[in-house]
Amino acid sequence: MGLLTQLLTHKGSRELKPYAQKDRPKCPFYGFNGMYGMFMDSEGNQCALITDSFSPCQMEMAEKTPSWSECPFNTEEKRKDLASVARKMKVFPKGFHPPKQRSWDGVSLESWVRYITDGVPIKEE
Repeated sequence: MGLLTQLLTHKGSRELKPYAQKDRPKCPFYGFNGMYGMFMDSEGNQCALITDSFSPCQMEMAEKTPSWSECPFNTEEKRKDLASVARKMKVFPKGFHPPKQRSWDGVSLESWVRYITDGVPIKEE
């Protein structure tokens, strides 16, 4: 591919790979703080869907393996709410933060959910 083609190629065509591998459960909200209108990686067992406090994963507290498909928050109403903001809301998983870069734009919630639940690669946005 020539330099001009590379420069004109749409930014969203490049697949993002994590800089640091981290085992995550099949829940895109596990280990994130969702209190500030975006999901910040807390590297713990926090649930981003509980936005009025710092709260651990309810499934984990019940000694179950965290999984979005089995989560009590996975309701039709919650899925509709999330779908309405999925492209605009940002997620900041630490493993994807480019090294030596002070800030970054994160990834969309939509991309993050597909990555965690279905293994769909995240494209640069």
